[in-house]
Amino acid sequence: MPGLKQRLLLLGFLALSVGALGLYHFKLRGEMASPADVAASLAQGVAWIWPRSNGPLRWQGLDLRYREAAVLVESLRLTADAVEHGGRKQRLAVPESVRLLPVVHVETGDAAPDALSEAQSRTIIRALLRQAPAARAGAGMVQLDFEAPRRQRQSYIALVTALRAALPPEVRLSITALAHWCSEGDWLDRLPVDEVVPMLYRLGDDAAQWRQRFAQPAARLSRRCQGPAMGFATDEPPPRALLARIERPYWFDNAAWSNPALPPGNLEMLR
Repeated sequence: MPGLKQRLLLLGFLALSVGALGLYHFKLRGEMASPADVAASLAQGVAWIWPRSNGPLRWQGLDLRYREAAVLVESLRLTADAVEHGGRKQRLAVPESVRLLPVVHVETGDAAPDALSEAQSRTIIRALLRQAPAARAGAGMVQLDFEAPRRQRQSYIALVTALRAALPPEVRLSITALAHWCSEGDWLDRLPVDEVVPMLYRLGDDAAQWRQRFAQPAARLSRRCQGPAMGFATDEPPPRALLARIERPYWFDNAAWSNPALPPGNLEMLR
């Protein structure tokens, strides 16, 4: 059994450790972007708008401005041998000055194959080609939002390569990327895309560590994952240091910007 002096020293050390840890977490909270920081960042960036929402107007009591709206217009779900279709079915309301960026979302069902079939790949590519005219009239870019599991990695690379070849040269291609993709070698750097948007939200128990990792300029991450584009969520703000160096921030709001979509009407994306 340790003596009284040793026990007192141990208790003192534990108290200092707990205090230092609390101070560290307080410091981290203080470094997180404030609502005003988020609004200022959005004014220079892109608002992600999902099917049940319109463009953001006010948030946390602040008037919101934004240059571009990345609008999910088609949603595809891969099954064992087919593709299920969904997406936006309401008219879109955003300010006239906002440029539109069409987004096609793809998700993998449990029964989807490791290797996409030719028919599935064609369906995804055709969905993005349908949005090329809207992209030309808007932001000049389409976005593929496909969180492909590791087992579909090779199919994903082949899909993106074929998609770039199929799109008109004047239409740029953006892809979203899961945070952990950025730490798995340089495969993202080799994709024929104009933009990679790492999504720094919904990261689970390791969220703080991932955000701090991305905030380090010399982090061992894929080159394309270190800017200029990066995706954030309004309820999980990043460190101010990270936000300050991102030239093209994308913002997602889990509450659909508290601005629901209009009733079904004109099914075209353009307002």
